[in-house]
Amino acid sequence: MDGGGRFMSAVKTNKQFSPQRKKTQRRYGRSFRLRRILVVGVCLSVCVFFLWAYFHAAALISQGLSKLEMTVAHMGFILEDVIVEGRIRTNKTQILKAANLSRGKSILSIDLNAVKATLERVPWVNAVSVERRFPDTLFIRISEREPVAIWQNKSQAFLVDRGGQLIEAEDIHKYGGLLHISGEKAPQHVGCLISLLEKFPEIKSRVTTAVHLRSTRWDIRLDGRVDVKLPEKGAEQALAYLLDLEKHHRLREGDILNIDLRILNQTVLRLTPEAAQKKNKTGKDA
Repeated sequence: MDGGGRFMSAVKTNKQFSPQRKKTQRRYGRSFRLRRILVVGVCLSVCVFFLWAYFHAAALISQGLSKLEMTVAHMGFILEDVIVEGRIRTNKTQILKAANLSRGKSILSIDLNAVKATLERVPWVNAVSVERRFPDTLFIRISEREPVAIWQNKSQAFLVDRGGQLIEAEDIHKYGGLLHISGEKAPQHVGCLISLLEKFPEIKSRVTTAVHLRSTRWDIRLDGRVDVKLPEKGAEQALAYLLDLEKHHRLREGDILNIDLRILNQTVLRLTPEAAQKKNKTGKDA
């Protein structure tokens, strides 16, 4: 066989199949593009359909709720009265305004949890419960914070409840008879101090101010003039000891400025200048 013939035959064969292959490739490319366009079109159509369905459903729901509210209103379930129980210092108008409550709205459209959360942010309010009383009444029960002290912080003053929470109030002067406390962390620890003093009513009624120093360490002032230094540990025993001293040694006669009880069963007294002078004179005369 001729080697050149074989070569020419191979070349002819290549020329026969090359155009056909190109046609197949072009046909496949067009088919792929058409399928891709079709898939994208279907996806877009599905997205558009779901968006339409969503907004259409939302509109229907809104219309349905509006019709429901109208039906409820015709049945008499509209807000006519708001009863607030437990308030002492909180103004009812302030409560209605804070909760955005007004007559004429459907009682079923009121979000009770939202009303509760809003009212719990009112300064004097400690806890809230809200309930519907059909057909036309909303019942609100609140418990208010009870101030136990006035916290002097630099040039500002704040009411403090037993839990250490500050109470925003404009009429603090009305509570001037409360215990006055100072110290950066005094509000957080005032509850423990009050619990301690309640065990000694005779002393508690005489405490006018208290200075928080650290942890459970306080200095208290009796009758506005006698400073008592309490220990960080064993404050209850120290107050019991102070009570015993007052009963048997007449500490109320006005001769004492300072009583240091930081060492258990040991008392260091600081006398007024007049009492100290009198004592020195008595000692010399003896």
